[in-house]
Parts: sequence; C-alpha cells; structure tokens
Amino acid sequence: MKKQILWFVALLSSTLFAATDAQIVEHFKSTIQVPNITIEVISRKKVDNIEGMDFVTLNLSDGARSQKLSIFTKDDLIFPDVISIKQGGSIKEMMEMADLQKNLSALYKKEDKKNIVSLGNDPKKETLVVFTDPECPYCRQELAQIEQRLTTNNIKLIFTPVHARTSLEKSVLVYKESAKAKNDAEKIAILKKYFDETVSYEQKISDEEVGRIETLKQKYFGAGIKGVPFMVREKELLK
Repeated sequence: MKKQILWFVALLSSTLFAATDAQIVEHFKSTIQVPNITIEVISRKKVDNIEGMDFVTLNLSDGARSQKLSIFTKDDLIFPDVISIKQGGSIKEMMEMADLQKNLSALYKKEDKKNIVSLGNDPKKETLVVFTDPECPYCRQELAQIEQRLTTNNIKLIFTPVHARTSLEKSVLVYKESAKAKNDAEKIAILKKYFDETVSYEQKISDEEVGRIETLKQKYFGAGIKGVPFMVREKELLK
C-alpha cells in the first residue's frame, strides 16, 4: 500500500534572509510541529538551466521514523516544486526519480539472488523489477494480472513489506518455498497462496528471519522508495 509519513501541510513558497543549509533546517523545525524531530540537509545540487536555483533534500526523523523532503531554493525563497513547460512537467519528480534510480542501482547490482524471485527468462523481453508486499491490496491487484504481464515482460520480485509482522513472515515463506520451485507456474502458485488475504500458515518464523526482511525493506526505502508496489525497468538499474 502506498504509504508515507505525513507530518506537514503542503508547503508554500516562503522567504528566508539567506537560504543556507542551517537556515533551511531552522525554517522547517519551526514549521513542522513534531516533538523531538531532527532535520538535516543530506544533499544539495544545482538545477540545470535555472541560474542560482538549488535542489535540496532533507531527512526528517523523530527517532523511530524518517522521511525525506525535497525542496528548491533560490535567493531568499523556498519552493515546494518547479514546473518546467519546456520539459513538460515537475522538475522535482524528474530529479527525485533520477536520484532514486541511482540509489536503487547501487543496491540492486549487489543484491543477493536469494532476495529476488525471478519469473520469466526471455532475453527478448524487458525485465521489470517489482518491490512488493503480500498484504498490500494494490500489490494483490498487480499479482492478479501476473500471467498477462509475463507475456510481455520478465519479472523480478523483491519483498519490501510495509504492513504488520505477518507480511514479513509471508515474505519469508515466499522466498523459502519459491527457492525450491521447479518452474514459473509453481512460483506463481506460491505467490498467489501467500498474497491471498485469507491464507493461514502454521510455520514458525524466527525473529532472525523476520529481521532479514525488515532490513531488506529498510534498505530500499532508505534509498527513496515511498510505497509498494513500486516498479522499475531492470535496464535502468543496471546502467
């Protein structure tokens, strides 16, 4: 399910005396009313073709949860987004996607094969990497059409569940059982079993096994994924 930690109301342009990192942080600390919040600037880069404008990404955390926030700054102004008529859309979305793909690429190239459920192996078809969750209703909708999607694409699934412990346990079981599957049909049957909201299971899943999936999830959400299902072309990750 697409979820985000929403701590703040939509931002409006705001004036600052000077948009230094320290002043941007202080501005948002005074704007976001969350106890014990820490805010830090984690990246800052120039925006192409707009002189004097920077794209700034901050990390907001209350100790238990964290969220990235991106804004633009020019002179003494802050903007939540900049729309380019020439480029046909949100510069924020374009820059965030470029950063996300770069971060995901670095992780994906090193990913252990045991954390990937692969379906299809046709070199003529494009491969899609899908980040998913057995208890996400949108992921269930995506899975319902998996046979149709496999007619045009290979698919690689990585489990990054955002729901309760049971979603992590189901992910463990999918990985375990699909590793023993002989073909795609058996893997799909396993996926459909554990994505079914009425499924029950008696296997005991250890804290260590659950922790492995939690670490996998945190790794990719830390790279910038904001929800599931999230899909990206593998060729973009292998550049």
